[in-house]
Amino acid sequence: MAFRFLHLPPEIRDHVYHDVLSCDNARRPPADDDKPASYHFDLAILRTNKQIYHESKKAFQDNVFIKITTPWIESIEHITSEGRVPIINSGPTAEAFKSFHLWIWIDAPGVPSRGASYSIIICLDDLLAFTRMWRFSNLNHQGLNSHLRLKLILQDPHDPCRKIPKALQVRLLQPFGLIKDLHSFSVRGAKVLPSVEESLKKEQATPEPSPEECLETATALKDAGNKSLQGQDYAAAIQLYTEAFAAIHITVSGHKRYIHAEGYYNLRELTTGSYKGQNGHFARIILRVKLVANLIQTYLKMEEWEEAHFWGKRSIVLFRASCDPHQGNDLEGDFEKDGAWVQLSAEMGFPARNAMGKILYRTALASRALGYRKEERSLIRAAQVYSPYDEIIRADLRRTMEHAGSDYEATATI
Repeated sequence: MAFRFLHLPPEIRDHVYHDVLSCDNARRPPADDDKPASYHFDLAILRTNKQIYHESKKAFQDNVFIKITTPWIESIEHITSEGRVPIINSGPTAEAFKSFHLWIWIDAPGVPSRGASYSIIICLDDLLAFTRMWRFSNLNHQGLNSHLRLKLILQDPHDPCRKIPKALQVRLLQPFGLIKDLHSFSVRGAKVLPSVEESLKKEQATPEPSPEECLETATALKDAGNKSLQGQDYAAAIQLYTEAFAAIHITVSGHKRYIHAEGYYNLRELTTGSYKGQNGHFARIILRVKLVANLIQTYLKMEEWEEAHFWGKRSIVLFRASCDPHQGNDLEGDFEKDGAWVQLSAEMGFPARNAMGKILYRTALASRALGYRKEERSLIRAAQVYSPYDEIIRADLRRTMEHAGSDYEATATI
């Protein structure tokens, strides 16, 4: 016997419509950490019959959509690729889309356009990812925002005369507090509440923390993480190290670290605080390497050998590739292949040499726990090159050599 969907109570039908048509349930996680999530709305339900169309349309309209328009196709490509912002729709369909709560228009006064505009549609839940991406771009390319004009237009897509509730206005507008130093900025439509607009503009007027302030904050978080590590509160240590990365514009997502705002630290010599006189780029590198070394140590204490090995090997492979491009950037690279880069990088005076020695040694301990004997011996030997006066590493190297016997020399390089 056929199931009679319309015989269900209206409340249950509404639940079904929202399950099928809400942004939350249409969101699909990325197959790759480097890719954004995606959306798949099953709109076939709207074509079932007239009654279901009218009932289910309301559920779809309960979503809060945002339209972003710019005269530059390159900007759209940047948002979708490097920005990792999930996109619902783009192209002519997005251009014609009218059922948005917020329209973001970005252009540059005085810059010739090609006479075309390009649009994408995103969900409200992804707005903060968009503004964060924009913030990082401005930090990386100092002065970018001073050339840009931003217009925000709020509307209730179903009743232009209806005021958008304050809570929703805050969610739609507050993320733009991250976007500072614009050539011009305006917000209008849907009876924007003065208190919401004032709060937004106050946040926009708050300067970005200087590179010196970012490094000081990250260092304080690292030191707090070290105390948690010593106190065996390992979860707190990992959280504090993650916050320290974020303070210097490095985001951690699963097994991925994304390094932003490189140009912000490359501008000049640091002039205040404990990093005074240092190059901002090198100061951040040293802090990054120290954080990775401490993170690996935390996972070792937790006996999470795979995590310790992953983060250690990731850093080593990336560092090795920066010293010798022929080594490649493969996480599955062969550590036994060529050890010349170890001596070369050590002789070059890598600024985080001591912390890099700790990463090499702690990754060796993870390799030992996992039974990767050849890799263990190679990493301990490399750690000894970076930390020649570390008695723990020297003693462990002697024991390893004695245990390995004559086979050691053939496998000791990386």
